[in-house]
Amino acid sequence: MPSVPASSTRLKFWGTRGSISVPGPGILRYGGNTTCVEVRADGEIIVLDAGSGIRSLGIALEKEFGSEPIKLSLLITHAHWDHIQGLPFFAPAYEKKNEIRVRGYDGFDTSFGEIMAEPMKAPFFPVAMRELSARIDIKKLPEMEFSAGKVQVRARFVNHPGVCAGYRLFTSTGSIAFLPDHEPYQFLHSARANHMSPEEAKKTAEEERIGLVEFLHGSDILILDAQYTDAEYESHVGWGHGSVSSAVSLALDADVRRLLLFHHDPGHDDTRVDAMVDDARRLISESGKALDVDGAREGEEVLLK
Repeated sequence: MPSVPASSTRLKFWGTRGSISVPGPGILRYGGNTTCVEVRADGEIIVLDAGSGIRSLGIALEKEFGSEPIKLSLLITHAHWDHIQGLPFFAPAYEKKNEIRVRGYDGFDTSFGEIMAEPMKAPFFPVAMRELSARIDIKKLPEMEFSAGKVQVRARFVNHPGVCAGYRLFTSTGSIAFLPDHEPYQFLHSARANHMSPEEAKKTAEEERIGLVEFLHGSDILILDAQYTDAEYESHVGWGHGSVSSAVSLALDADVRRLLLFHHDPGHDDTRVDAMVDDARRLISESGKALDVDGAREGEEVLLK
């Protein structure tokens, strides 16, 4: 990705797939790598999640920067494998000249630092996190509002098994919301853990959705989990992911300008994702509201200016 003028914000998708990376000729347009999005804004490089797509990002950054140091912030939504599996293969982490700030939230019973180090411990990987040559600064996020260099960021925990955050980046040219894993609140993942009654769970779900709509309101771009068709979701309730109609409904209620369907199911080829995008556009048309929608494509660049 070339340098970005101060008057614009550019994002690029390096991985759009959920659950597991998939190869094959049927997924060439939407891509087979797992979650990784690069944002260039206000002189900052911000990477959202470190799925298998971060490997290709690392190669591109090394080619772009050459002998110059690479400085970036990596924000992790949660520790499920498809969001962190690429970090051991991120080439800039092995160069002494580079600086990588890694941020995220503690798990229920595990610190963020332990979470990030675990996949690189023996016998899972031959190089430990502490042996990487780059200056890697791993810290938990103590608050729900923070800065990534000059970019202000707000976070919110979403409806997904374990601790999972969504992020909203406020740049000088617009805001980008990133919720790669989120299930509609009709199924509330925290209800069982907190021993809620059905009435309490329903009330909490309503309050949480209202809060999420407020969090997303007016976003220029919303990158949102839409793994399932509506028919598929009926047999996947509680799996932690959303459907086409739930994604469209949330985006419309939040007055989002552009919705990008994300976290494509590993069993969905390009034709299936095309059909899901068509369904989303039909629902928007029936609503009578204005909303631009598409499926996130690996390799695609989006410009805010």
